[in-house]
Amino acid sequence: MFASLVALALLAVAFFRPGNMVLYLGFAFMSFGTLAIIPPSFVGGTTILASAITFLALAGQQSLKPMGTQWMLSGITRLGDLGLLFLFTIWAVLGAFFLPRAFQGEILVYPMRALGLVSYAAPLQPTSSNINQALNLVIDCGVAAAVYAMSRRPGFTDSMKRALLIGGVFVVITGLADFLTASVGLGGLLDPFRTASYVLMADSEVAGARRLIGLMAEASGFGSVAVSLGALLFFTRYSYDVKTRFRYVYPISLVCLVMALMSTSSTAYAALAVFFALHLLDILWRMMFGLKKFSGPLFYEIILSFMALLLLVSVVAAWAEAQATIMSMLDSIIFNKKQSSSYLERSAWTNQAFQAFWESNGVGIGVGGARTSNFFVNILASTGVLGVLLFGLFIARVFFARIPRECPEEFELVHGFKLTLFVAATVAALAGTTPDYGTLVACIFGVCVGLATHKLKGDTEAPPL
Repeated sequence: MFASLVALALLAVAFFRPGNMVLYLGFAFMSFGTLAIIPPSFVGGTTILASAITFLALAGQQSLKPMGTQWMLSGITRLGDLGLLFLFTIWAVLGAFFLPRAFQGEILVYPMRALGLVSYAAPLQPTSSNINQALNLVIDCGVAAAVYAMSRRPGFTDSMKRALLIGGVFVVITGLADFLTASVGLGGLLDPFRTASYVLMADSEVAGARRLIGLMAEASGFGSVAVSLGALLFFTRYSYDVKTRFRYVYPISLVCLVMALMSTSSTAYAALAVFFALHLLDILWRMMFGLKKFSGPLFYEIILSFMALLLLVSVVAAWAEAQATIMSMLDSIIFNKKQSSSYLERSAWTNQAFQAFWESNGVGIGVGGARTSNFFVNILASTGVLGVLLFGLFIARVFFARIPRECPEEFELVHGFKLTLFVAATVAALAGTTPDYGTLVACIFGVCVGLATHKLKGDTEAPPL
C-alpha cells in the first residue's frame, strides 16, 4: 500500500509540473512490473500497473498542452502517419465486443484467465479480458499519439534520450535490489513493491542458480525489459554526445544486457542473440554507408568487443565449474526446453489460437479472447486478416520512416528505435500472451513516425514541452 501511495503521489506531482516528468516516470516504472498503483483488492482483483497509468497520464497531459489535442488528432487521422494504427485499434475494440458473442460456444480457446493452476481449452465466450485488452490497445495508441505530438516540440529529442537513460538506470536498480536482497535472505524487503495480483516466481532456479527477476513477476518479464531497454540505449548511443555516451550510455546499456543474461530466460537469450546479430550488421552498415566521424568509435567498439569475447572464452575454458554450470543452464533453458511442461503448455495455447483463427473464417475472435505464447499469432487470432493487414502496413510505415541526414541526432535516435523493434519482436514472438504491444513499442512508433513526419515537413516549431 505504501509503495502504491508513493507512486500515486509522484504521478500527481509530475502531471501538474511543466516539463517531462511524466515521461521520465513512465520509463522508470517499466521496471516495476508488479507494482499496482491501486491495490487490486480495491478494484475487484484487477491489476492496474503504475507504468500503464503513468503513460495514460502522459497522453492526457499532452492533450491539455497548447496544440496538443490538434496534433494528436492530426496524427491518428492521417493514414501516412498513425492512421493505420488508429484503424487497427478501432477494429480491435469493435471486435472485442462483437466477435466473442458472434462465435460464442462455437470455438475452443485457452482463455486469458485460466481457472486453476493449469489452463485448459474452453468454448469461447465474452469475458472481462476482452474489455481489458481493448483498453490496453487504446492506451497504447494514445501513447503513440502523445509521443507523436511531443516530437513536434523543441527539446523533444533531448527529453527522450534522458528518458531512455532513466529507464535503463531503473532496470539496474531493481535488478541489483533483487540480487542483493535475495543473496542475504532479505527478499521480503521488496514485497511492498510487489502488490500486483500475479503469481510471483521469485524463487525460481536453473541449475542451482536463482533467476534474476528484479521487480517483475518472473524471470522472462525482467529479462525482456532488461534486454529491450539495454538494446534501445545501445542502438541510440550515437545520438548522445561523446561524454554522455562513455559515462552513462555504454555502462548502463551493458549492465542491462548482463542482467538480461542473469535472468536465465530463454526469451531474453533469444533477444540477446538478435541484438548481437543486429549490432554486427549495424557495424557493417555504418562502415559502408555511415558518417566518417563514427569510424574511430566503431573501430574501438570492434576491438573492445573482440577483447571481451576473448576474455569470456578464456575464463570459461579455464574454469571447469563454470563450464559445467553453463552447460547445465543451456541444457535446461534451450536444449531441453521443448520437453518442459511450460513449453508444451505454451505451444498448446498458440496452436489452439491459430486453429481458432481458421474456425472464425479469418475474421478473428476478438482481442482478449485467447491466450497464446506468440504475439503475432494472437493478433492473427484476435483481429483476423483485416487486423493483421492494418497492423502489418503500419509496421512497414514505421520502418520506411526517413530522417534527413542534416538532422544527425534525430537520425541516430530513429535508427536505434527501428533496430530495437527487431529485439522487441523477438520477445513478442516467444512470449507474447496478449495482443497488447506495450507502451515501450508505442513510444517507438510515436518517435519514428513523429520525427520523420515533422523533420521532413519542417514543422517542429511549437510551444515548448
